[in-house]
Formats: sequence, C-alpha cells, structure tokens
Amino acid sequence: MSEIPKAIPNKVVDLLVSEVFRKNNVNLASAKTNLTDEQKQAIRDLVDELKSQVDSFVNTAKQDE
Repeated sequence: MSEIPKAIPNKVVDLLVSEVFRKNNVNLASAKTNLTDEQKQAIRDLVDELKSQVDSFVNTAKQDE
C-alpha cells in the first residue's frame, strides 16, 4: 500500500519537470553537460521541494476523503 502513494507524487514531479523543460525548449542531453554543479544542485533542491509539496497535497487529499 505504501507503493501507491509514492508512485503518484513521483509521476507528478516527473511531469512537472518535463513540462518546464519542454516549455523552455531544453534539450535534456545537452543541458546535462552544460550545467554547473551549482545549477544541478539547485534543480535537485527544486525537485525535492516539489516532491514534498506534492506529498503534502496528496496526504491532505486523502484526509479529506
């Protein structure tokens, strides 16, 4: 049962990140080689923050059910 709640937030985060890259015409392969370590860490931090927000949203939605 713990697999289902984790799967949904990960899919949402993946979708959000992919959509941001697509909207900004980012080629993922070339972006990986052109990012500084600071930029890579900033993206990781952003993804972690998005994951926590999605987890919070999902948990709130479950409590409302």
